[in-house]
Amino acid sequence: MGKIAVYCEIDNANNVLSDVSFELLSKARQMKFDAKKIDCEGNDFEVVAIAIGKTLDMESAKKAFSAGADYFTLIKDDCLELFSQTAYSLAFIEYFSANPCDIIIFPATSKGRIIAPRITTILDTGLVADCTGLELIERNGKIVLASTRPTFGAELMATIISKKNPQCATVRPKTFAADFWDIENSVSNSYFEYQLKYPINETRSRLLRTFLDKDSISDFAGAKIILAGGFGLYDGKNREYYDKLEKLAKKIGAKFGATRKVVDLNLVPKNCQIGQTGTTVLPELYVAFGISGAIQHMVGAKNSKKIIAINSDKDAEIFKYWVYSIVTHEKRFFIKIIKYFLK
Repeated sequence: MGKIAVYCEIDNANNVLSDVSFELLSKARQMKFDAKKIDCEGNDFEVVAIAIGKTLDMESAKKAFSAGADYFTLIKDDCLELFSQTAYSLAFIEYFSANPCDIIIFPATSKGRIIAPRITTILDTGLVADCTGLELIERNGKIVLASTRPTFGAELMATIISKKNPQCATVRPKTFAADFWDIENSVSNSYFEYQLKYPINETRSRLLRTFLDKDSISDFAGAKIILAGGFGLYDGKNREYYDKLEKLAKKIGAKFGATRKVVDLNLVPKNCQIGQTGTTVLPELYVAFGISGAIQHMVGAKNSKKIIAINSDKDAEIFKYWVYSIVTHEKRFFIKIIKYFLK
């Protein structure tokens, strides 16, 4: 029986699991079911949720089972009340040594990106970072993890297979959708708490204080509609057209986003950036104004359920992803659309 472990990140302030935890558990459950269809020995897998902290709200743990976990383990200790890259990494290693698994999936959050490389280095295994796709495939008579991610400056997509176990990957939030289902599984029989056996002395660093930098945090959580502007909206002078698009987004209850080039020109703040070096989004509707569709941007937007592309270049890459399209050679046509809806 193989094991797919999902590192579930805890929001320490509220003692609940972060949304990306449920997204990864749902994907792991899908992978488990897909593996059973492969005619290969050892195609049965269990999904194990692993969290680290002092405490965890039980309702959040129950939600993890609904998202796809077969078992849930909380690695707990007083020293784990607040996040520490050293303490959390060592705590995970201690648990893993007694409870090995074949695959580990980490969230590519600020915390996950810190501890995942440390853990995989200690385990002497590889790590595929910032994946946009995960699947289990047959390779030389065995089922292995195939991880897909952008490479070569995000110009190409590469599928990578690790040579060592555990096979590890990080996945950005909103790459996969969380899918909850009703289960009859008894939480009391599948929920475990692992108390650290060895003390962790944090000597290299200590937490002095925490604060929230609102300007660096994206606000796309739960967004149903996103209006995004690319360099095609730029008039060469100022950010007037981006202001109008943002105003339209607020009027219709949508979120405003932009490409990296627009952010690099200081036309919009960093927290509006969508793409490989920005935020990954998963809205019902994504409307792209003047966006070429470079893979660096589409990595963050391609999973939108519907994409409307408005562009002056009929051969733009974004038209590979669109559901509806508008091609115009008049730049001001973008603005006419915005002004029409702002009336």
